[in-house]
Amino acid sequence: MASKIYYAPETAITFKDSGGSAVLALQNLAFGVGRISAQYDRGSGSKPMLHSWKGVVQFETAPVVGELVEVYLAQSNGTYVDGTVGTADAALASDKRRNLDLIGVIVVDTTSTATDIVASGFCYIWQRYVSVGVWNGSAGDNLENTANVSLIELTPIPDEVQ
Repeated sequence: MASKIYYAPETAITFKDSGGSAVLALQNLAFGVGRISAQYDRGSGSKPMLHSWKGVVQFETAPVVGELVEVYLAQSNGTYVDGTVGTADAALASDKRRNLDLIGVIVVDTTSTATDIVASGFCYIWQRYVSVGVWNGSAGDNLENTANVSLIELTPIPDEVQ
């Protein structure tokens, strides 16, 4: 008889301005600017590689449909960090994105302000430490100037075989 493989998500890891698992200051993030989160420690030992990601952004001014917000991962073994972006919440320089993993984009689908724009996907995390990078690729619109309305979640999905 064949084995069944189930979807068994664990608790989401949240990256947001405050009150999450790690700080990612997205409040009023300007257009053409990026931010890298503080590093999150997944802990030692065996960990799931597969994660689902969900990105939620809001804009302060009316965005243009089709503009992009890019979502990246920077992983570390505790010695070397992808893109040498550091371990603290900080600005993300444009060229530093070259050595990060682009895990997806959030495509603007409305011109409304203060409205959730949401996208999701899957990614793999194989290192102990991880940071999330966000690049506001809009042509002239800042993210909402309200804390915690723009955020990224990573949800571990361990294999469950029965």
